[in-house]
Amino acid sequence: MKKRLMLLTVFVLILSSLGPLAHAQGDTTLLIWADETRADVFLEIGQAFEEEFGVAVEVQQLGMPESRDQLQVAGPAGEGADIIIQAHDQVPVLVDNGLLSPIDLTGLEEFFLPSAVDAVTIDGEVYCVPYATENVALIRNPDLVPEHPATWDEVAQIAADLAEEDKYAILVQSGDTYHHFPITTAFGGYIFGQDEAGNYDVTDIGLASEGGLASAAWLQMMAENGYMVPDTNDDVVFEYYADGDLGMFITGPWWLDRLRETGMPYVIEGFPGVEGVTEAGRPFSGVISMCINSFSENIPLAEAFLLDFMATDEAMQALFDADPRPSAWLPVRDAIDDPDIAGFAAAGAEAMPMPNIPEMGQVWAAAGNALTLIINQQLDGPTAYRDAAEQIRTAIEESAAAAASGALIVGVPGSWQAAVGCDADWDPACNVTKLELNEETGMYEGTFDVPAGEYEFKIALSNGWDENYGVDGEAGGPNYTLALDADSTVTFIWDPDSKVTTVEVE
Repeated sequence: MKKRLMLLTVFVLILSSLGPLAHAQGDTTLLIWADETRADVFLEIGQAFEEEFGVAVEVQQLGMPESRDQLQVAGPAGEGADIIIQAHDQVPVLVDNGLLSPIDLTGLEEFFLPSAVDAVTIDGEVYCVPYATENVALIRNPDLVPEHPATWDEVAQIAADLAEEDKYAILVQSGDTYHHFPITTAFGGYIFGQDEAGNYDVTDIGLASEGGLASAAWLQMMAENGYMVPDTNDDVVFEYYADGDLGMFITGPWWLDRLRETGMPYVIEGFPGVEGVTEAGRPFSGVISMCINSFSENIPLAEAFLLDFMATDEAMQALFDADPRPSAWLPVRDAIDDPDIAGFAAAGAEAMPMPNIPEMGQVWAAAGNALTLIINQQLDGPTAYRDAAEQIRTAIEESAAAAASGALIVGVPGSWQAAVGCDADWDPACNVTKLELNEETGMYEGTFDVPAGEYEFKIALSNGWDENYGVDGEAGGPNYTLALDADSTVTFIWDPDSKVTTVEVE
């Protein structure tokens, strides 16, 4: 029995010896927020925990974005879950708000994928127990592309050959920085620079680096030659692949069932590199982890549950079986017998953890818009990436200044933005569609002349998507809709207390 389990047992015995408090332990419930995919696993492991300590484990089904947002409200009020499931890139926000309790993995380090532990480590403290990783890989149809291309120049040559048959070598989701990232890194590009200790330098934006610009030039060449399809999304990718007209694309294990359903042959593997630069492109990796609410009254119980009941081969295997993706627990990861999951694991062997810093919120829209401009041949690649880097830098500086002064930056990103002068839609950092504080009412307001049409929008804070509000002020909620039968003057009014947006149309 591990030391912490023995200590908790002593703690339980002390409670049970206190006469009237003898029933306290039996009345204690450990609450976990988990989505429906993983809920049954926690309930099953929870039964063993209850048998050991007489502490019931309750699971409420809540997705990761919802549990993050709920914890920020319910945690300080003492009403949040004891344990939540989170993606690693959201951990810093919760830590900054004092919502997560550190976890000591001493004695368990050898069982975890080191990069997974690094992803949930902030300022030297581990804040969560990682249990799964996810990353994209290259999907290749061996009938169209018999051999794995070693470089992206080879991919371009394959594209030229297949174009003669009206087929495509590779399609990448338009405007999607996450899926394009292995191409960027293959050329030596990156998002933020890092110092020797691994700390991010948010003033060093790698889209404008030599490698970032080279990757943008390659994309421009592919677009100009007709080797890419504008407005590509997952549906477009799978349609071309199922029809036998696509040699390669990029996706993650979340679409594995859909890939199998195409009925086409496939190989899941890593990414090409660039001669003289890299041997292979590196995708982002995400880490799913189990974290403890710092406001919980049951922190010792939560620690024992995670470290002695979940950090085991059996529990980690059960989590893998419920949602197959490469495990962060090495005994399970190394024993994968599914060649498809093994392919994703191999593609992610050198993956880069997505930067777990708030400034990533300012990256997605600007970088994604640059990719769209390149693929649609509206702007040359290097210029688009330089502009994106400058937009990201400005957004970060504005957000930092606002945070220092206690002010809010309130934007209204949506499908209406390009129509009123933004470079692209769904850009939370576009200054054209920012709202201003009305000192008299305390509301944030903005009035715009909007052409007739049907639109969607949300409220986003701090030039990014980390904090956004949809219908009825719900954090991360569904988009608002706006239907204009004629050109109209539209006023958006956002209440910072209720988070609700009101729209007035003239």
